[in-house]
Amino acid sequence: MTSFDRLIRIADRLAVVKAGSRIADETIHQAIGRTGPAPFYTTDKAAARTLLPVGFEWITATSVGGRVYAPCRRSGRDADTLPFPHHGQWGRTLPLSMCGAAMRAWAKVAKRA
Repeated sequence: MTSFDRLIRIADRLAVVKAGSRIADETIHQAIGRTGPAPFYTTDKAAARTLLPVGFEWITATSVGGRVYAPCRRSGRDADTLPFPHHGQWGRTLPLSMCGAAMRAWAKVAKRA
């Protein structure tokens, strides 16, 4: 798996790009150690949903002013609230924000390793 710093840099970049891309999909795929063809993570919310590390779950996303916030947390927390800690990211689209949040969750896992 990629280092904490690299995963955070990927997340930071995903927060500012205007649209998903195959290069971003492949970078994410490689960063979390997956093999085979990279799904369309940055443009398909179903593909982005598969990015979380084991033991994490998605929380309901929200949008404001044309941007989307996608949060996730360790599984087993209360209902659908935003307890801390949680990992989330703003992005221009739901898939981009989900990808960024997932990279932040993976960074937390990498930091513990």
